[in-house]
Amino acid sequence: MPVLVLTARDAVRDRVDGLQGGADDYLVKPFDLNELVARLQALLRRAAGRSRVLINHGELALDPTAREVYVAGQLIMLSRRELVLLETFLQSPRSVLSADQLKDSIYGMNDDVESNALNVHIHHLRRKLGSGVIETVRGFGYRLGKAEAVHLAGTPYKGQL
Repeated sequence: MPVLVLTARDAVRDRVDGLQGGADDYLVKPFDLNELVARLQALLRRAAGRSRVLINHGELALDPTAREVYVAGQLIMLSRRELVLLETFLQSPRSVLSADQLKDSIYGMNDDVESNALNVHIHHLRRKLGSGVIETVRGFGYRLGKAEAVHLAGTPYKGQL
């Protein structure tokens, strides 16, 4: 689990102690929210073993910084919420994520969400990226499908899930 220390303590000794104490990064208040987001993204990339910004899954490539998705080199247009949902799955490729976890990642914890909103976003991702891109795990939630399941819309999926 990556650790980012957010503190008002700005002395060099405090920063050194924080980093030597196990923190992966150290950010002194006040800070710009864009810097915080960039540092969090960098921590997540390193924790996932990626030094590059691109997240690949078979022929699918997501550039979280540019907010672009490519399948087989072709740009695929996704809505903001579809991008966030796809990025959530790509950050935890082997994990089964509950509907509540996915709703929290898309909408935040305090937003009221229509009962079928998540299903609609998943349907749109499947339509645009292939029916097997997201698997339903009955009674538990959803997980990212196999890399072979990703294909361009209109191209038939020939793999077995």
